[in-house]
Amino acid sequence: MSLKKIRLLALPSWYPPDGGYFFKEHSEALLRTGCDVDVLVNRMVGIRKIFRVKRGEWGKFVVRQENGLRVVRSVYCKIPGNEKLNIKRWANDTRRLFGKYQTKFGRPDIILAHSVTWAGLAAAKIKCEYDIPYLITEQRSFFVWSSDAAKSLIRPYYLPSFREAFIKCEKLILVSESMKTGILNILPGAEDKIEVIPNMINGDFFGFSKKSRGFEPFIFITAARLAEVKGLDILISAFSALSRMTERKVLLRILGKGELRKKLEEQARSVGLHDRVIFTGRISRDRMVEEMQKANCFVLASRYEAFGIVLIEAMATGLPVVATRSGGPGYIVDGSSGYLVEPDNVEELAKAMLKMMSGYDQFHQEKIRERTLQKYGSKIISKRYMEIFKEILRKR
Repeated sequence: MSLKKIRLLALPSWYPPDGGYFFKEHSEALLRTGCDVDVLVNRMVGIRKIFRVKRGEWGKFVVRQENGLRVVRSVYCKIPGNEKLNIKRWANDTRRLFGKYQTKFGRPDIILAHSVTWAGLAAAKIKCEYDIPYLITEQRSFFVWSSDAAKSLIRPYYLPSFREAFIKCEKLILVSESMKTGILNILPGAEDKIEVIPNMINGDFFGFSKKSRGFEPFIFITAARLAEVKGLDILISAFSALSRMTERKVLLRILGKGELRKKLEEQARSVGLHDRVIFTGRISRDRMVEEMQKANCFVLASRYEAFGIVLIEAMATGLPVVATRSGGPGYIVDGSSGYLVEPDNVEELAKAMLKMMSGYDQFHQEKIRERTLQKYGSKIISKRYMEIFKEILRKR
């Protein structure tokens, strides 16, 4: 088999419009690098989402061209209240969907499963039936294994599926060194399979603003799911403390949606910050870039984080950052790009934000962007993936 044109099937655990924009951009980057890339999306929806599925997407085999990618879409309807059964059924349904895909479009050379939950499991079942080699890219934050809260998210009935997927894969690609502890706890002796390759950034999309950033007000920005793991309660408390430390006008813009929005809004009101903490809700990717380009500093207050792709997205627009030592961010942020603080430490975070304001001139926005693209640019990361694909296929 010629290795000049690898036929790759990307198998995402979730995909737009249900998040997973990184999986989409990752596939597009590999397409630009020279792979022949298809994407197989088995969208898992609950009863409440059924009526929001657009006409034409409700089917078992809908084929579309999406930004150069051939995307095969299907819909799997969850059984209410039975996650364990849904995991098994979704993986088997995806295996059957792959059979239909192969009949229509031919056999791929290799499968890239994005996350063990649960594309990795589906890829393992596909390998058993069709002998297609696969890799798993993993970026689930609970594998950071840094706290009891993270460990508690891995339910006991997940473990057999994790092991099945990890044992059968050719390579397990982790987005940061911080994930090794959790992975090796689940699958001791897996070191030979593990490669650490960071997430990639589309520098053309997350661009440097041509307009100078303003300084009054000084704008802190964060983008995250409004959930406990993201530490937004700590961020609001730190912002409250910061507001008492400085006479300058400061704003905090929180981008994203989630189950804690009402609680977080009430927290901001209770400390008199309802006019300075702005919740935008869910916004488009284009709007996110605009928000980053207008802000002065990006803050990530996560309690644990596998990588923190939003950090490199912000840094690609030239933003300096303040982040927690929560896993992945510790490998991204250095003295040239911002400050690191301990998770769940309101005082330390507030002081770092104040230090950012007072020492802002030491951060060179053009250099932050340049270093980010040198390390995380899509061409550089895609090349590493291509080398691994070729290595695996040579051995078969």
